[in-house]
Amino acid sequence: MKVFVTGGSGFVGRCMIQMLCDRGDEVVALARSEQAARQVTQLDAKAVQGDLLDEQAMIRGMQDCDVVFHIAGFLSIWGKYKAFYETNVLGTECALAAAQAANVPCFVQIGAAASVFDRQPLSQIDESYPLKQPEFSPYIATKSIAEQRVIAANRPGFRTSVVRPSWIWGKGDHVLPQLVTAVKTGQFIWIAQGKYPYMTTHVTNVCHGAILAAERSPGGQAYFLSDGDVVQFRQWVTTLLQIAGVKPGQLSIPRWVAWNVAELMESIWKITRRKDVPPITRTMVRLIGQELTFTDRKARKELGYTPIMTRELGLAELADAICKTG
Repeated sequence: MKVFVTGGSGFVGRCMIQMLCDRGDEVVALARSEQAARQVTQLDAKAVQGDLLDEQAMIRGMQDCDVVFHIAGFLSIWGKYKAFYETNVLGTECALAAAQAANVPCFVQIGAAASVFDRQPLSQIDESYPLKQPEFSPYIATKSIAEQRVIAANRPGFRTSVVRPSWIWGKGDHVLPQLVTAVKTGQFIWIAQGKYPYMTTHVTNVCHGAILAAERSPGGQAYFLSDGDVVQFRQWVTTLLQIAGVKPGQLSIPRWVAWNVAELMESIWKITRRKDVPPITRTMVRLIGQELTFTDRKARKELGYTPIMTRELGLAELADAICKTG
């Protein structure tokens, strides 16, 4: 199988390229910089220089490909709506247009469980729960719009699907170092004691689910992907931080306080036109500050999905990687 990957030099993209190459697939990856090109070629993929808005570059790279895995996106707790829209929505539209122009028969996007987030806690939801575009979060809103574009593009001869992971983790991720920094600088604080159920998706399981979607989805479908269990948020984060050699404090604030403080911070940052990121935002509070549980029954039934990386094995792999890097 010949595959085109966007976002190949990122955390999920690197795992995807490795998994595909291990299967014996031929991989072509979009690279927006020389550094990104070096990273994907080191993984045995062929690099095509260009960015998500360079439709012609993608068309060239997608020639004779069987699948496009669209992984690139803009994930941040803060930023201007335009920046999120250009990458997450316009970038997705360009990737879809390029795939159709190059006659690629299958397109799979790595979406996000966050696409269905509003201000309410979510308990055991499935794919029938509607997509949301909350005004307080350009990230959530644009990921939701991007998913709509992918699903709407499905047609005979062009199968499209979206997988929705939650809190993608594993060795090489960017979230754990940020948590460690927050603890060490005294900026870490629990919301509602962190005592709410939550779900995660190891990066290996994300890529496995996406490949299954390419092989087995009938098209026009979205699928939640999980690690197969529910964790308590506080216990999960404490475990990650302990592996990294730090211990979180006990300080906690109610969710309503966190929300109001975040809204105030955002207002101050906008009024003063500060260029840095506020210490807390409503997107952050929404992503990690309350219950998120869902069922991946649809992926299991339609795709034959089961997690191939257990939580225990993933944590052991993470601990080994941290130990080796010192």
